[in-house]
Amino acid sequence: MDDIATFIDGMKFRRKTFGGVDELDVLKQMEALQQVYRSVYESQAAYYQALIDERDAIISRLRRG
Repeated sequence: MDDIATFIDGMKFRRKTFGGVDELDVLKQMEALQQVYRSVYESQAAYYQALIDERDAIISRLRRG
């Protein structure tokens, strides 16, 4: 989650002369943020799957004796 917070803190949006921020730039930033979320999610999913696999291996060893 620190990766996401750091990314959000570093986000800068291009400003338009009139009317706020450049909408295309905002969309690009949101796509980049989504990629960061996906990366963090996939890392956590792999970590937890490894823990589950390790637990299953321990249970199998204990059942075998």
